[in-house]
Amino acid sequence: MTNVNINEDKLLPQAGSDSEGRTFSFVTSAAKAAQNDTITLTSAKVIDWAILTIDATGASEDYTISGNVITLTSATTGAVSGIIMSR
Repeated sequence: MTNVNINEDKLLPQAGSDSEGRTFSFVTSAAKAAQNDTITLTSAKVIDWAILTIDATGASEDYTISGNVITLTSATTGAVSGIIMSR
């Protein structure tokens, strides 16, 4: 299992966060070498939800979330991109 720490691109950074501190971020081409690889969103304490796709196919990536870590659970490898809501 491999972990990738990412510094995501904030969507509409000029808007900041809402009253509960939630922000939207865009993750581009996070490397995934094996099933159950993880992505750690270094700027967040908690990830609320994500929409992730496999770059090569556009298929949805299955995942679980624990704190600020996303575990990519499908057996498909390759780069993963998507939108994440975190705080």
